[in-house]
Amino acid sequence: MSSLEDQTFLAIAIIQSQDERKTCNGLQKAGFTFVSIATHGAWLGRQNTTLFVLVSETQIASFLEIMHTYCHERTEYIATPLEGTPLPIPISTPITIGGATVFFIPIESYEEY
Repeated sequence: MSSLEDQTFLAIAIIQSQDERKTCNGLQKAGFTFVSIATHGAWLGRQNTTLFVLVSETQIASFLEIMHTYCHERTEYIATPLEGTPLPIPISTPITIGGATVFFIPIESYEEY
């Protein structure tokens, strides 16, 4: 079991699949250790990527800067029914899709085999 001198976190970042390549390249260049998993959003049914990144307390600012640089908000359109009409007429409604959602979970210890 490895003890941690510095506080270490598991960052879970949910990003859009369009941002995956550039974000992963940025993380690799900065020396972060991470795992990338293809995921699926429940609300809009869009393809996402979830990154699991080991981040020390001193690396949080650098990690967030990479997320801010490569993960962008986008406007997409969804069809919504027009209310009050005899027939359901779909209209395009713009929605903003967020760039990245990041969670930090503190790690007390970890084991390597």
